Amino acid sequence: MTQIDSKNSDTSNDRLAADTLLVRNYLASVPDRNELSESERLSYREAIKALLKEKNAVLVAHYYTDPELQSLAEETGGLVADSLEMARFGRDCPGDVLVVAGVRFMGETASILSPEKTVLMPNLEATCSLDIACPIDKFSAFCDQHPDRTVVVYANTSAAVKARADWVVTSSI
Repeated sequence: MTQIDSKNSDTSNDRLAADTLLVRNYLASVPDRNELSESERLSYREAIKALLKEKNAVLVAHYYTDPELQSLAEETGGLVADSLEMARFGRDCPGDVLVVAGVRFMGETASILSPEKTVLMPNLEATCSLDIACPIDKFSAFCDQHPDRTVVVYANTSAAVKARADWVVTSSI
């Protein structure tokens, strides 16, 4: 798990580092789910549910994630949705920690909407072709070349790109 951190507190970062290490070690110990017996799989699910409760964490999962993660999110009071709805849910839910099962820009969006919450992601390398196709350096160069233009970006972009744009739209728009 990796945190998308909007906090600057050293104490908060130390606690987070310890929690992140705990989660990483736990995940490293989990065998591939295809190698698990049904009782082992259920045991892991119960352990994850207990950790979510203990950490006052909420799991939000994108539509494209593994059905097992989606099921776990729904069973524990989380949500399965698109990236914007996941971020809105995270903002409005009572949890202190959001675990975002999705791609990097989804975690960034959740962190933007919930700066007071800790946002964790299983893998910051998980990304989207639309995000990859709009790197901040090239996007900034385009904006600099066209300062008189209003720039609209799709939500499937990094926080850096969103910050540079005039408008951000979603597929529902």
